[in-house]
Amino acid sequence: MSQVLENCEDFAVQYLDDFAIYSNSWDDHLKHTDEVLKRVNDSNLTIKPSKCKLSQNHTKYLGHIEGSGSRTPAEVKIEAVLDFPMPTTKTQVRGFLGSAGYYEQYVKKIFGNYSPSNKSSEKKN
Repeated sequence: MSQVLENCEDFAVQYLDDFAIYSNSWDDHLKHTDEVLKRVNDSNLTIKPSKCKLSQNHTKYLGHIEGSGSRTPAEVKIEAVLDFPMPTTKTQVRGFLGSAGYYEQYVKKIFGNYSPSNKSSEKKN
């Protein structure tokens, strides 16, 4: 698939056998979609219609909601952090901080004064 989308990096992203096409305008989107579909056809690949979502303002892709120049985590990912069981060991605390730390980029001050990305706040034990 990466060979099929070669030189389309400005408007298409591929992950394994999935891809997403994104554009700044409707006219560009039609051109980009036409280009990608032509390449898929020329490569004798098939697309499963039930997996296709066309002309979406936002789409769920790789656990995120993407579109209109923004990217946010999908609700199920946030729920996994919120429903994380209370850690009782250092290993479990580290596991939670690792899981929640990824979402620090979306939630300002999620950790208050402590941040997993702020190594200076950690004490060595």
